[in-house]
Amino acid sequence: MSLSVTLQTALQSLLAHQTALAVAAQNIANAQNPDYSRQVARLKASIPIPDPSLSDGMLWGQLGTGVTVKEISRQYDALLLTALRMSNSRVAHQRTLLNGLERLNALLSEPTESSLNSLLAEFFEAWRDLASNPENIGNRAIVIERARLVLSRFQNLRSQLDHEKILVRLQFETEVEQLNGWLEHVARLNEQIVAAKTAGLQPNDLMDERDAVLRQIAERINIHVFEQPNGSVIVTASGHELVSNAQFRSIKVVFSADGAPSAVLSDTEEVLTLGEGILAALREFFQQVLETVQSQLKALVDNLAQAVNAFHQSGYGLDGSTGVPFFVLVNDEWQVNPVLIDDPRKLAASATGSVGNGDIAASIAKLAEEPLAGLNGQSLLGAYRNLVGLVAARTQGVQNAYTAFSEVQRFLQNRRDMVSGVSIDEELVDLMRFQQAYLAAARVIQAVDNLVNELLSRL
Repeated sequence: MSLSVTLQTALQSLLAHQTALAVAAQNIANAQNPDYSRQVARLKASIPIPDPSLSDGMLWGQLGTGVTVKEISRQYDALLLTALRMSNSRVAHQRTLLNGLERLNALLSEPTESSLNSLLAEFFEAWRDLASNPENIGNRAIVIERARLVLSRFQNLRSQLDHEKILVRLQFETEVEQLNGWLEHVARLNEQIVAAKTAGLQPNDLMDERDAVLRQIAERINIHVFEQPNGSVIVTASGHELVSNAQFRSIKVVFSADGAPSAVLSDTEEVLTLGEGILAALREFFQQVLETVQSQLKALVDNLAQAVNAFHQSGYGLDGSTGVPFFVLVNDEWQVNPVLIDDPRKLAASATGSVGNGDIAASIAKLAEEPLAGLNGQSLLGAYRNLVGLVAARTQGVQNAYTAFSEVQRFLQNRRDMVSGVSIDEELVDLMRFQQAYLAAARVIQAVDNLVNELLSRL
């Protein structure tokens, strides 16, 4: 009985340490996998048996039968993963905002001769030149041409901002489509994990895959994850269940009257509060940035046209004409009056009708830095510089927030790697330990084999 128990004990040791070697090999193979959680083979003493050849009053108790693998556990910290998901939402939110603001900042403040700031300055400079020589037809043509360039730039900016809005809506729809795919993926993983646990297995790799998908979801929308006793998770967003066991609820995109995108549940049409993440950042960029910039640019061009027209219509052209507007609305867009393009002599520079008078032109030139009530007391050039400055300041603010949140994310990721990451050095040490234990068990089997052979040879 004792030799058979010894042989069984050694065999158990061989199998247990063989499993431990396989787990260490799996860890080493996934050392560079960012979604992998280190696994550990937990060993425990196997169930002992009594030796019937010994008296019932033995002091040392039952004979051991070796070692077995209790479980292959996954090294992770649930609270740390929750904090990391929240951090991922914040970082993705700021990164998305920053990308949009940097594009917009470059659009508004490009330091080139074709920038709106430069074109406005040249437009008013042309009026100053005309005021000093109001009889010069060439100066009048330059005023008209520079006005057309200013309006063209305004229209180009509006077109580019409209294009940005289209891109935001398209990206929002793409992100929601991906989000639905990941929600379904979590539901399928829930189903597989529950089935594995029901069969008495530990689905570590499936749980790692699910955590990776949950991180992707958290980058798009604020979520809360609740792990259930059967191994599945419930995923909620703004109080609504998105995933429960093997079921999931899809999300669809709706657009408000101003074109701003929102996310609603497909089955109930309830609006989801986005919180933080890529979807919330896209909506914020659309409503709070693009809409604001467009409305301020519209106010700027409207006040420019109205202020210039007010002076121009009170003045006189070279031909004595008066009351002619410099700018006219055509299909809700300001254009230089075609009458002036056809006959620059009708451009009003004189306040008295005298050919050599340039007071009206001088007054229009002063509008560059003249406070206007329609712009809250700002001048035309000052309003544009202020708009560019506000966008630049917001860009810098978001950049600072992105840097700060990224530092927190790196800290949490490092903590996660300390708990769940694989250290090649540690795994190599474990390999050596398990190898020695395996070889020692093999020596025990060899010793038992020698004893049995010796016994048989003496019979």
